[in-house]
Amino acid sequence: MNIVMPRLGESVEEGTVIRWLKQVGDPIERDESVVEITTDKIDTDIPAIAGGVLSEIRVAEGTTVAIGEVIGVIDTGEDEDAESRVDGAEERTDDSGGEAETIEADELTPAAEAGDGGPLRRARSDRFYSPLVLRIAREERIDMATLESLEGTGKGGRVTRDDLLTYLERRASRIPEPAAEQEDESEYISVSRPAGTEEARVANMDTLRKAIAKHMVLSKQVSPHVTSVSEVDMTHVVRFRDEARERFQQKTGIRLTLTPFFITAIVDALRANPMLNATMDGDRILQWKHVNMGLAVGLEKGVVVPVIRHADEMDFARMAEAAHDLAKRAHDRKLTPDDLKGSTFTLTNPGMWDTLFGTPIINQPEAGIIATGSVKKQVVVQADDSLAIRSMMFLSLSFDHRFIDGLNAARFIRDITRGLESFDTDRVGV
Repeated sequence: MNIVMPRLGESVEEGTVIRWLKQVGDPIERDESVVEITTDKIDTDIPAIAGGVLSEIRVAEGTTVAIGEVIGVIDTGEDEDAESRVDGAEERTDDSGGEAETIEADELTPAAEAGDGGPLRRARSDRFYSPLVLRIAREERIDMATLESLEGTGKGGRVTRDDLLTYLERRASRIPEPAAEQEDESEYISVSRPAGTEEARVANMDTLRKAIAKHMVLSKQVSPHVTSVSEVDMTHVVRFRDEARERFQQKTGIRLTLTPFFITAIVDALRANPMLNATMDGDRILQWKHVNMGLAVGLEKGVVVPVIRHADEMDFARMAEAAHDLAKRAHDRKLTPDDLKGSTFTLTNPGMWDTLFGTPIINQPEAGIIATGSVKKQVVVQADDSLAIRSMMFLSLSFDHRFIDGLNAARFIRDITRGLESFDTDRVGV
């Protein structure tokens, strides 16, 4: 069975292999992830549609190929023992009906870098190892000799995940941890600078980081950015969120966060200020009928911006569920390129990482982007000159000064501020 580069969106024509999660000779279960791929700004796994053994890797990591191209092959033969196929030469026939090809054992068992004394290869005995155990062994650099020496507590003496973790704990207790400041000098290279030569570690940009870098530079080149900042009293929303959190979760099954409050206030303000829900197209300004809200989601490898389509037609609960779903699928690597297209305005929330406020870069070709800072309790002077402890937050708007003036931006950010400070909690529905 061929593993092909899938089409993950209408406009996607190619994809890049990031990392093979299985090596040639590894057993694969149905629906188990086999390889990680990326297309533009989407990283995702390709699951196996049938169980078997990975018999061939045709596309190396870091290689970009066209959609539909075969990148690997899974041998799904049910009449053979998956664990014994690598013990010697075997024959296989490709899906196109070509001639059988003989593959030597060493082609099916590439050596992985070892940490305990030798390369990790498939078992030469009759002992079975689950894909999970083999994956942990590879990641922790445990060679096959060590793996076979472990006493298994599973059925028939099999080595289980817990057996392997116990071994790793014991190994860690025997090997002292390096000092916090200690660095692997071999990872550094000499680099010439005006002041002389210095040492540096090289970190190559992956496909996602290159795409983000290109998009950020383009945005700055296209739009003259201006950022306005407002201070928002979030006390009313925070108190209600804390009081209604349990009821909301019982009703919807998701946690009540501040995000749907932000989105609701922004959507309301975009309705009142349609110039901000717009795109500049040459000499034309396109004001969009619907609000497609982009949500910046920070991942380890970079930021993606999935989209809530027609957010202006959703009630609070649907908005919260949509935001939760997109964020979860982003972290689970389940987004498709179509999930990232068509936003008309974007929200980013650096405040969740305790950032006070930010000056975000516009997500082209939109008119602006809102950044919400961290909510912190402060002593505030109220209208009657009394002092009170309030939950305060900075709200910043970066906008395209080609067609958004300061007055438009000020009214827009004022409407968001008022919408949050006087939020109608009946809209939450709990």
